[in-house]
Amino acid sequence: MEDSEIKKNAENQNELQKSEKNTKTDKKSGGFFKALKTEFKRIVWPDKDTIVKETTAVVVVTVILGVIIALLDFVIKTGLDKIIQIG
Repeated sequence: MEDSEIKKNAENQNELQKSEKNTKTDKKSGGFFKALKTEFKRIVWPDKDTIVKETTAVVVVTVILGVIIALLDFVIKTGLDKIIQIG
């Protein structure tokens, strides 16, 4: 991990501890939306580089699997056509 990530994680842990205290008091007072807001602050959103890398990986794997399935479909179809022509 980089130093900036470690600092972010430490800050998130501190916020998490504070938000846990806040959510306990919010539950008593019925502040659903306050608790919801606190939970959203606890979420660690990915940075742009991570999103780009993961999206690229998903698209590449999807295209590769699509090509594999298309090839299998073609081979099976061609094979069945040959079997039908023989009979």
